[in-house]
Amino acid sequence: MGFKDVVKGNLVEYYAVLKRKLDGLTDEELRWQPDPESNHILWTVWHMSRVEDTWVSTLQGLPGIWVSDEWHEQLGMTLDRHGRGDSLDEVEASKALNIAEVMEYYDAVREVTLEHIDSMTEDDVDREYPFIYHGAGSDSGAWILGHLMAEESQHLGQVSYIRGMIRGFDG
Repeated sequence: MGFKDVVKGNLVEYYAVLKRKLDGLTDEELRWQPDPESNHILWTVWHMSRVEDTWVSTLQGLPGIWVSDEWHEQLGMTLDRHGRGDSLDEVEASKALNIAEVMEYYDAVREVTLEHIDSMTEDDVDREYPFIYHGAGSDSGAWILGHLMAEESQHLGQVSYIRGMIRGFDG
């Protein structure tokens, strides 16, 4: 089994679990916050898709589909939003998002992600890519792919935990 199988297998599994966790949630539940200074499920799902788009576009050396396909406009957000460092007002404003549109964006991101992983070589995994958050330094393709899987897992856990707070253990 190669790195492509490992990364894609994890991403596909996380995405399937995410869809199960979202299934049946009401608009109110998607926007519920355990505390006024915490994120809600809808924001978390949007952030997951946006982060994946950002990391994969780093690997591609291209603007993500947030930019190229103008998803920022379709979702009514600014071009530079990715969720890292969002203010409480920005988290609150994201309650206006529509989960179906967010998932449409996420589906498009995931398609790009899986296609790009299929095209990657061992050299791409070893290569250094510019560090996207601070403008200095770099990270390897392996680190980026590992970080992407970690972020997906962590945020999926957050979605599951918030859902559990709302509905309790529901199988």
